[in-house]
Amino acid sequence: MTPLIPAAHQLNRRDTAVKILLLGSGGREHALALKLKSNPKVELYVAPGSDAIAECGVCLPFGAEDGKALTKWVSKNSPDLVVVGPEAPLVCGIADDLTRLGVPVFGHPRATSLLEGSKSFAKDFMTRHNVSCAFSITVDNIEEGASLISGWRHGYPIVLKADGLAAGKGVTLAQTEAEAIETLRDFLAGRFGDASRKVVLEEPLFGMELSLHILVDVRGESASYCMLPACQDHKRLFENDKGPNTGGMGAFGPIPSLRPEDMERLRKDLVEPTVAGMQKDGLEGRGVLFFGVMLTADGPKLLEYNVRFGDPETQVLMQLLDEDLSELLYSVATHKLKPGELKIFPGTAICVVLAAKGYPDDPQKGAVIDIKSPACSLIHAGTVKTPDGWKVNGGRVIGLATRASDLNEARSAVLSDLDQKQVCWPGMQVRRDIGLKAL
Repeated sequence: MTPLIPAAHQLNRRDTAVKILLLGSGGREHALALKLKSNPKVELYVAPGSDAIAECGVCLPFGAEDGKALTKWVSKNSPDLVVVGPEAPLVCGIADDLTRLGVPVFGHPRATSLLEGSKSFAKDFMTRHNVSCAFSITVDNIEEGASLISGWRHGYPIVLKADGLAAGKGVTLAQTEAEAIETLRDFLAGRFGDASRKVVLEEPLFGMELSLHILVDVRGESASYCMLPACQDHKRLFENDKGPNTGGMGAFGPIPSLRPEDMERLRKDLVEPTVAGMQKDGLEGRGVLFFGVMLTADGPKLLEYNVRFGDPETQVLMQLLDEDLSELLYSVATHKLKPGELKIFPGTAICVVLAAKGYPDDPQKGAVIDIKSPACSLIHAGTVKTPDGWKVNGGRVIGLATRASDLNEARSAVLSDLDQKQVCWPGMQVRRDIGLKAL
């Protein structure tokens, strides 16, 4: 199976404006909104959006999971395309609800979204369809789990994953048997509510971690996909990959060390069996699949699936993509993804996250953000606009994003903005080593 890409231009051949509804409110959605609005024909609506996204379109007074309000608005306004940003609405089935209204939706149905919504479902899928991954076993009671941990023969740390959605916090790497049993007890007792009533125990994988996104169009016997450039996220709060895990402190792509043959192996070992498995299982695909991958000494192994664009990887990918995003997503939503090459700007893109004081455990809100004249693009994630200017209103606050001829130049552009304090506030946290190891 060869990677596919749309060649359709139906959406923008229309004489009227192209009405798009985007669901979400974070940095990922701001990056998508900016890319969508680069097409002057796009008339953008966002639910719920943010003060920054409001500069791209009209923000609606309801959330991305408010099915009743969304179906009412869509029925009345008939958008040409709905783009679902976050995972939670997909797992809740919002794409199914809106598709039943006859509106094209870029976002997977609920059944497919379980690839992210349930770790045990995803692991069963990987094993059944020979997708290379770590050994794992799923438990739902402390006695069985403690016995398995006591007899664990698959190396430490033991990886414990809450089965359901846990806002990116449901994974623990237990260094000892005692820590693993205590974590399991905590999870099963409801630390993440129903999301941790089942727990996946998994062997550790070692190597280089990367993020691979594909656009996927699967329906019945028809299947096509398109691989986007691989990115590398930096999850730890502090430099040299120290400190607590976060939602992501920065990313860059493409990865200089990845050779064409490495990308081909990712395609053959992970992407193709996934797409073929979706067909065999009758899972419809009309969105993006985000593969969390570990490149081990034995080849690439899949850590997890996500059924939406990553954050901050989206901020990188939107800098690299030399395509009309509205056309691209529409072709996926209408099952018209066609063969061809995806156009990518040359060079490297980077996004460095500026985080609030106290992030990730206790982000401090309310600080006034001093914004001068940064050379990099500002991707807002956790901000609010007030009469006093932009203020901190979340954990990951702003991303500094840019594209340059290579990774070194891209890093230098971000570091220049940081050195000159083009964007800053008291207590701001930032990693200055994003992409440094790749050099």
